[in-house]
Amino acid sequence: MAMGVYSAEIRNRKGLITSLSLTILLGLVFLGIKSIEYHDKYTEHHIPGASFSVEDFVHPTDKRDVPLAPDMAQHAQLFFFLYFAMTGMHALHMVIGISILFVLLYQAWHGAYMNGHTSTIDNFGLYWHFVDIVWIFLFPLLYLISRHPLK
Repeated sequence: MAMGVYSAEIRNRKGLITSLSLTILLGLVFLGIKSIEYHDKYTEHHIPGASFSVEDFVHPTDKRDVPLAPDMAQHAQLFFFLYFAMTGMHALHMVIGISILFVLLYQAWHGAYMNGHTSTIDNFGLYWHFVDIVWIFLFPLLYLISRHPLK
């Protein structure tokens, strides 16, 4: 997206179209990966609610597949609630952004933004980068921070 903003500023139509297309493609790849991940959570019954199952969870330090205690299972359900709320909101903003990108791509294809008026591209670039920054915080929070074993 940053290259798209730059291409619009220097009036490089081909660069703008290429950058917007790649942004759409990479956004769709990201959403595809998320949909596979959501499907896995669904089939494993990790979606909070009546069908939530804790039978697949094991204590992080136990090698014998001992199920989690009921209080830990409640914590797991809270984690998955927050996980789906945060990643779902991010995915919604990605879908909105990709939809807007298709409009911008259509307009760029027909010669828009080549007259020096690039504020639409600039403003959308800010939106897209904000969504990126949110993911920069969500990813380590949900995927990289190790869970400390209970004592």
